[in-house]
Amino acid sequence: MRSSAYGRFLLLAILGGLGACQTALIRYQFPTALRGAAPTSTRPGTVSAQTGVPLQVWDEQQVQRIVRAEAEDEDAPLGVAQPLQPYQGFSDARVVGLRFAADTATVALARLRALPPPSLKIQKAEDEGVIPPGVVWIGDQFQMDEVEVPNVEWQTFLHSLAKTKSAAEVRLYLPDSTVQPVRGYFTNPFYRLYPVVGISYEQVLEYCRWRSRTVTRLLNEDRGIRSSRDPKYVRITYRLPTEAEWEFAAHYGTKLPYGYEVSTAEVTVNPQAAEYLRLRSGTTNSAAQIRKDILAFNRQRSEIVMFNCRREAPYFLAASTPSYVYDLPVNGLGLYHMTGNVAELVQEQGVTKGGSYQDRLVECAIKECGSYQGPAAHIGFRAVCDVEFPNQAPLATSQKH
Repeated sequence: MRSSAYGRFLLLAILGGLGACQTALIRYQFPTALRGAAPTSTRPGTVSAQTGVPLQVWDEQQVQRIVRAEAEDEDAPLGVAQPLQPYQGFSDARVVGLRFAADTATVALARLRALPPPSLKIQKAEDEGVIPPGVVWIGDQFQMDEVEVPNVEWQTFLHSLAKTKSAAEVRLYLPDSTVQPVRGYFTNPFYRLYPVVGISYEQVLEYCRWRSRTVTRLLNEDRGIRSSRDPKYVRITYRLPTEAEWEFAAHYGTKLPYGYEVSTAEVTVNPQAAEYLRLRSGTTNSAAQIRKDILAFNRQRSEIVMFNCRREAPYFLAASTPSYVYDLPVNGLGLYHMTGNVAELVQEQGVTKGGSYQDRLVECAIKECGSYQGPAAHIGFRAVCDVEFPNQAPLATSQKH
């Protein structure tokens, strides 16, 4: 087994491949077996998908409390915690479905079947019960977040800091409010599962250090390991991927410019998502008008660029912000949004990869590089993690990248 996320995707691909024998199209509709398991703004779960700690959120009032903290109170630990509150919106996972030609799905399935078997390193980690949350194995070298880090995960990070740090210290890790895509993007529950943006390279490094400590502690505690000298002690290190690692993950098994056989797909939009799309697109049209236009669009069975980039699309699919981190498509390793959505930071300072919702498709190609000059509305990140057993002899690996 590789990971639960990879297994879910492989199962879906296999089921799709079997269906190709009987139908002209492979359907990735709403909901699917894969998307049904993904958190959404309305059902985010109770624990973090990326650390395993209880999810906590910051509303706008809490953010302003930190921003406006009086000088005499700045050095006092905040000690605040706000559990996740119910949000009665529309499920992010039921907005858009994609349909691909059967031969495209068959080629993708053949590539998945051709992937090498799990290495000794992967088998060792899984035999020891060491499966960091929210990541998939990339070869046998490292693991990568299946999605870009969303707002709710950054809020949980801030809450952890606020337990012991002062307002002045926590303020250092707030996203830059002057470069958010829309007002309230970081705190509005509608955007819980949208990528965090407006963060700096240095803030991301601190997040990775915090996440490393947190997941290392939890994975050892869960296995009854109480000493860092225990032979079974595991150390998890999160970091930004190098540019080469990022490209390796995006290209894995292909030489295609975007990592997919195709860049367009037949899109089906859920008419029940009219109000959701009104909010996301920023249109002034009513939900009733959007619903009517969605029905007309679906009847046309139109193909559009399937990535969240600057593209020709109906107004209700216009991207005024990044989109839901678990939105389709997903690549052969189970990685979402390696093309478009937000440009992703890498270890090499000043460089981003993958393009964003503000970029043209050609600017989102795997080999292209974007520029990072500070926090921006179109720049986010995903982390990679290294799994080490420092008290054991190193295992041989079978793949290089």
